[in-house]
Amino acid sequence: MSTFVYMETPHLLIRQYTLNDVSELFEIMSNPKVHQYTKDKNHPWDRLQTERYIRFFIDKNFTTLDCFHGAVIEKASGKLIGLTGLNPYKEREPEIEWKLGVSYWNKGYATEIGKEVISKTFETTDIIGIYGIASPENAASRSVLQKIGMTYLGVHEFRGQEDAFYYIGKK
Repeated sequence: MSTFVYMETPHLLIRQYTLNDVSELFEIMSNPKVHQYTKDKNHPWDRLQTERYIRFFIDKNFTTLDCFHGAVIEKASGKLIGLTGLNPYKEREPEIEWKLGVSYWNKGYATEIGKEVISKTFETTDIIGIYGIASPENAASRSVLQKIGMTYLGVHEFRGQEDAFYYIGKK
């Protein structure tokens, strides 16, 4: 049985998870730097949390882009380098998310992911808009949100903390 591919970019493949992904994703998500601007900043993932996360998405078997999470694979190396997806936020207006391993920062991958998720989602679903949410201090993520065409909406309280909100509507 082949693994469902959500999308492909020039450098990346975004596909459903398999249980074989636990070790590679754990290596990424257990690094405190990956969480430095998130509500998990004091709680990097342990192996059990990583496995539960992967099992949840395997069990859900999402094959449309209106709500999904998938493994980000670097095509050149074949390595799992992070995660991306769309989280429920408002009806037909999800929140985009990505987290990449530290050694894959500053390579343009987050921008490549963001542009492709937005494009494919608007092309294949009835989603009318996508939110981007980042810590006000996370200059790198905020820059990516702007590069992928999102408009800054201001800082608002969300999940018990102040976050910078961005938005892009379907054209």
